[in-house]
Amino acid sequence: MNIRNTLIAAGSVLALSALATSALASGTVSATANASVTVVSPTTITKTQDMVFGTVVRPTTGTNTIILDTSDHVTKTGAGDGSVVSSTTSSAKFNISVQAATTYSLAQTLTFAQTGLINIAPSAAVATTGTLGTIPGAGVQEIRYGGQFDMTSATTPQNYTGTLSVTVTYN
Repeated sequence: MNIRNTLIAAGSVLALSALATSALASGTVSATANASVTVVSPTTITKTQDMVFGTVVRPTTGTNTIILDTSDHVTKTGAGDGSVVSSTTSSAKFNISVQAATTYSLAQTLTFAQTGLINIAPSAAVATTGTLGTIPGAGVQEIRYGGQFDMTSATTPQNYTGTLSVTVTYN
């Protein structure tokens, strides 16, 4: 092979190389990805029953704790000589509605407008269907709350009114 043929061969390789590079770098390319979304109805919470502790007698000495359980029963504990009077009582009931299998957590507070009751606290929530914190197949879960407070001989005899506030948060 002479020098002339070598130069021609080298020039041909260079020209083909340039054409191949420009062919790879020219034009446009594209790709696609699938997209999806699940839309659910908003969570609702509806009160279906108020919390009623009933009627209690304050102690003349000592302290009593009044406890309302989620089965609508009121009991008294403590060293005070107060008592529970037979009267209408009820735990608070709420229905949480959202898509089945949705998980959630709860926050709750119990307050009274009048002063005199101390150590006021709601009980832990109890689900009447399924597992608390997971909406069952029907899309509705009933939850119940009881509560408790302390009273002493200094507690003012009067009607006490308050509020149980419940907040539902998606997990």
